[in-house]
Amino acid sequence: MFQNYLKTTLRTLWKHKTFTFINVFGLAAGLTACILIVLYIQHELSFDQFHKNKQQIVRTIMHYSIEGTSNKTVMTGTKVGPALKRDFPEIEQFVRVADPAFSQQKVIVKKGDVQFSEPRFLWADSTFFSVFSFPLVKGDATTALNATNQVVVTESAARKYFGNENPIGQILRLEDRVDYTVSGVVADAPSNSQLQFDFVASFMSLSAAKTEMWWTANYVTYFLLKPSASASQLQAKLPAYMRKQSAETEMTGNNFLTYQFEPLTDVHLRSEAEGGIVASGDIRYIYIFSAIALLILIIATTNYMNLTTARATERAKEVGIRKVMGAVRGQLFWQFLGESMVVTLVALLLSLLVVVLILPVFNNLSERELTPHVLMQPTGIIALLATWLVVSFIAGSYPSIALSYFQPIKVLKGAFKHTTSGLVLRKSLIVVQFMISVLLIIGTLVVKNQLHFIQSKKLGYDKQHVIALTTDERINKNLPALKNEFRQNPNVKSISLAYETPTLIKWGDGLETVGTSTPVQKMTTAFPCDEDMAETLNLELVAGNDLSSEDMERLKGQDESQADYRFLLNETMIKQLGWKPAEAIGKKVRVGGRTGEVKGIVRDFHFASMKQPIGPLVIFPVTWGNVLLVKLTGNNLPQTLTFLENKWKAFAPHRPFTYTFLNDEYNQMYANEHRINQVFTYFSILAVLLACLGLFGLSAYITAQRTKEIGVRKVLGASTVSITALLSIDFLKLVLVSIVIASPIAWYAMNYWLNDFAYRIEIEWWVFVVAGVVAIGIALVTVSTQSVKAALTNPVKSLKSE
Repeated sequence: MFQNYLKTTLRTLWKHKTFTFINVFGLAAGLTACILIVLYIQHELSFDQFHKNKQQIVRTIMHYSIEGTSNKTVMTGTKVGPALKRDFPEIEQFVRVADPAFSQQKVIVKKGDVQFSEPRFLWADSTFFSVFSFPLVKGDATTALNATNQVVVTESAARKYFGNENPIGQILRLEDRVDYTVSGVVADAPSNSQLQFDFVASFMSLSAAKTEMWWTANYVTYFLLKPSASASQLQAKLPAYMRKQSAETEMTGNNFLTYQFEPLTDVHLRSEAEGGIVASGDIRYIYIFSAIALLILIIATTNYMNLTTARATERAKEVGIRKVMGAVRGQLFWQFLGESMVVTLVALLLSLLVVVLILPVFNNLSERELTPHVLMQPTGIIALLATWLVVSFIAGSYPSIALSYFQPIKVLKGAFKHTTSGLVLRKSLIVVQFMISVLLIIGTLVVKNQLHFIQSKKLGYDKQHVIALTTDERINKNLPALKNEFRQNPNVKSISLAYETPTLIKWGDGLETVGTSTPVQKMTTAFPCDEDMAETLNLELVAGNDLSSEDMERLKGQDESQADYRFLLNETMIKQLGWKPAEAIGKKVRVGGRTGEVKGIVRDFHFASMKQPIGPLVIFPVTWGNVLLVKLTGNNLPQTLTFLENKWKAFAPHRPFTYTFLNDEYNQMYANEHRINQVFTYFSILAVLLACLGLFGLSAYITAQRTKEIGVRKVLGASTVSITALLSIDFLKLVLVSIVIASPIAWYAMNYWLNDFAYRIEIEWWVFVVAGVVAIGIALVTVSTQSVKAALTNPVKSLKSE
């Protein structure tokens, strides 16, 4: 019996090649999109799941508040790890991790005459490899980081520096100053790890490891809890514990410093604090991607249901004869459901082939390293089988029920020849398909407009043609000479030294008024730089004067706590202090132990993501820094960069000439949003194409059903335009209904997404008009291809067709 069902199915599918192609292609396209999105979602949800101790590892968030303004950061001081380990028996181990990339530094690693600027260099405590499950290929995990000047390299880094030699015991020179001994080789960190590195050096090599401080928060601290310990219960003890440390933390009254724990497996998608060793994702985008995958699959399955039920009348006679011959309803149901399973299986196999072929392109789109191997795992195979069965049943169940329900007497009498059975369902499915398409089109337009707004909004500083060069202490000592060398090129406008770039300033500090009867304390962001920063970034002063060379000279040879500083405050800062710009000039303030007077007021500029409102900022002069910002005119850019590179090599041969544009850094802040934009764009196109594919097949079928009617109308004098309009109008009405339903849903959903931005666009009416015009236009073109063809057919042939 099964063999007979299979033969019948294959013959039927082969006989109606056009509809079979539309069904297979539509399902395959939908399944391909779903599989790609599922691979992405699986990768995001799998972050840090490979660690053996994943349920016991937590990352520490520092939570502090000054004068009612609180802040959370993943950066902690050096003391939180050892202090909590000593005082809380629930803690088994701690690991402090230092990443120079936090302060936009790159470590220069040299072997012989070969040197590279390495952005993925970590320092970590000796417990790093016992807490985390990064397997050592060579070396002992317990001793690899237990002495100063030891470094563990990844397999990729080992090949890069040592080729086929054994790296153990070899010497790598850092910053052309200190020699580190290779003590181990570790497997490359998987792409779903939030700890990404090529080198891990011993934390005790750092001078910071010699002291324990609650503040100077430049490190990420992880704890390995004992199996019986509860992170939430331990966290509940910390506020009281930290109040006892107030003599050290200097947090009294309503001010406080405490710590929170977040499970390691929540860090990537659910973290409450910004920052980390790699850019975090967002669980909300996982929900968005899941919804898109589901919507695409709904369009694909409704295509199948729509076309199959539309063709039901053609198979009515077959059903009637088979029932007369003794077939029962159950046999017919499984026969037609079997056809659905065959079509879905072919589509699934085709989609798997397409996934393998286009996965590199999707990886480039998603900025991930996805592989199809997960589909070949037992869970992947089970998921694919489940998908095949579920999609087959959903797509084929209603058509199977409808076809098997036909009564043989009525069928054989021709009662189903021109039946309207299932017409309401088919119209509903078209509405659903185009409603989803319109939703995605509107989503695409809104995301594009918000990203354009972010790109075009005035930031308060000029990021155009500004490059950032990583500098160091040796370069900074002779910085005036390097500046003079760079200024020889007329395309170099200005040069400035800073602790970090202004794109995302991470330095948090406290500001306190000095000389007032009641000192006022405020939390602030700090931007250490030299006297040329305002000129380089084109910052605007609203009161007072800019920093000068005299302000820099005042700092030379002075201890930071003793030097007389000059500060620039932004408008938000003085508003929080209750000052007006003119009266703020000359007032005394203390910023993180540095005392001086306010010299100028800078107009507010964005130094963080558009998701956050502009906060208070203080700019103060320093003679040290990590980044050299060079403002260029933009003329003869390649030649100018070559000139700078030659000067750099002559002046700083110990450090490679590597640079980034501020524009690129700024765009990187919105990597998730750009990814959403691309996903919306491509899958909106796919959704519209799938909806049109179904509409094309359905319109072709209905047009064929009305062949005789069209012939009669043409004989009676109907024009081609009137016949085309007659056949198209019903479909266009359905598209209009879908637009009406989709618009409020899209407005609500996109407003919810935009609420994540402190600076955002308002969704304007024209977005819905454009989406509607696009949907109607595409639907009209799709239907018209069949309508015009039918209208141009010779009426004699049409009347002979029945």
